[in-house]
Formats: sequence, structure tokens, C-alpha cells
Amino acid sequence: MTIHEAIEQACHEAGIYIPKRITYGRWLNTDTTAGKSGKGDGRLIVNEHSVTAWNWQTSQKVTINLRDGMTAREQKAVARDIAKAKQKAERDAARAADMAQALIASSTLGGHPYLVLKGFRDERAMTVSAATVRDIVGDYIVPAGATCAVLIPARRSGKVTSAQLIWEDGTKKFMFGGEIGGASHRIASGVYTWLCEGYATGLSIRAALKGLGVQATVLCCFSASNIVAVARQVKGRAFIAADNDKPLPQFGGIGTGEHFAQQTGLPYGMPPTLRTDFNDLHQEAGIFAVQRILTSVMARRRAA
Repeated sequence: MTIHEAIEQACHEAGIYIPKRITYGRWLNTDTTAGKSGKGDGRLIVNEHSVTAWNWQTSQKVTINLRDGMTAREQKAVARDIAKAKQKAERDAARAADMAQALIASSTLGGHPYLVLKGFRDERAMTVSAATVRDIVGDYIVPAGATCAVLIPARRSGKVTSAQLIWEDGTKKFMFGGEIGGASHRIASGVYTWLCEGYATGLSIRAALKGLGVQATVLCCFSASNIVAVARQVKGRAFIAADNDKPLPQFGGIGTGEHFAQQTGLPYGMPPTLRTDFNDLHQEAGIFAVQRILTSVMARRRAA
């Protein structure tokens, strides 16, 4: 298989378009085949060993291994571009981590419209003004009309690697170059661990466990696929609070959240309604509905 054939196959299977310009050793942006809703949600990386296509909408990742498909000229080009891309990625990651630290230092503790929207009127979180974000990070991360964001630091092995900003209307932004893989945000501590995707979901999980008199660590992992990476680092008993996502053929007819929850090998639960998370369930059916599911998941673990 040639490198061009591998690119075509990987992009087709992941449901993304081939980027207009192919360079090696770094993630290239493209669109998914879902239309307007998939604009900018595709990624492709080509290196000397493989081609990987990634659909952020579905978390579908397809890797095609390269064997003898590259010419000597292509191999040299790949090696050269990979070395440059690695150096740039390291610079970008270091810069993003520094900016995240600066945002944390500039943040204040307070309420926020997003927290009210998600049912936590009295919750206090780290917040930063749009002016501060523009000064430290840049205009690209501030949506039009936004004035203040909830700041969610991402930490891996105790070190800040990046941060997520959640604006008043729920728009979520990450800093360019920041490392999220294997990173999470802790919002509670206890003897065992619950992992989930989003911050609001984590708040609902924390509230449900507190009402049950259960002390547990709650880790927000930012995406379904990243739950797998974070779960590998967790010691002791752990559970997954998955989103109930749209079923996808590439995942055997189950949603992205359930697919990656299964990949962890840990007990998991999810809300009963399609395309909802536990914060949706909390707001629509009350905290007792969340508690019933969490209790059943923990009971399955004890029975096992």
C-alpha cells in the first residue's frame, strides 16, 4: 500500500476529508463528512510508520500501518518534517502550559452564567475575563460577545498542561498546542474514583455522590476517548459516568461514550435518554435519578 492509498483509506474509514495539503509528523486539520456540523473536526497525521485519521465528532480513530509503500524520497521527507514537527509541538505545548499557569494566577473565584445554566447557581469556580484571556492567550479563543469564562485547568501527573475555557453560552475552547491526552480536572477527592467527560457532568456526579454520603474522587477528562487514557493512571476502584451518545456503525451500534467506557474495562453507567449526559438527567429528572444509576453501577462492582 502506498502512502497515498493509506491516507485515502484512513480518511474514508474515519469519516473525514483528506486535507488539502499533506505534510508529515504533525496533526493536519480537515472537516468531517457530516457537513457543516463537522467543520474543522477532522485530524490526520502521517509519519514514517503509519497514517492516522481522527474524527473528533465520533472519537473514531483509524490507523493504517505503512510497510513498503513509501519511496526513499518520501521517507526522507517524512523524517525531515517529523523532526521539525516534534520540535514545534514541544514549543507549543510548553507555551500552552505557561499560558494556562498565567490564566490560573489571574483567575478569581466566583459564580458564572454557565454554572447557572447547568443548574449550579451557587457553585464557585475559577473565572477569567475575556480581556485577560486576550492578553495572555489571544483573540482566537474568545468568542464574539463573550465577557467571562470558567477556567478548567488540565493536569497530568500533577502538572498543568493546558486549560479549557467555557464561555457564557457554553462554548468550550482549548489553547492551541496544549496537551490534553491523559490530563484531567479533579473536582472532588475520595477513596475511589468516578471519571466523566465534561465539567458540568462532573458537578452532577459530585452532587449525587455527596447526597448518598459517598466520598469519591471525580475526574473530568474532557472527551470520551481521553477517559481511557486517564483510567490507565487511576489506582484502586474506579467507575465511568458515560454520556449516552448517538449510536455509530463503527462502534457496533453503540455511542461514543459507551464505546470508550467499555474500552476501560471498568464498570460504567449512562443516562437512559439518547444524546444526554448526567447533567442533562440531573436537570430533567432530578438528583435522585442520577443517584439510582450511580448506585447500580457501584453495586455491580461490589457483586463482581
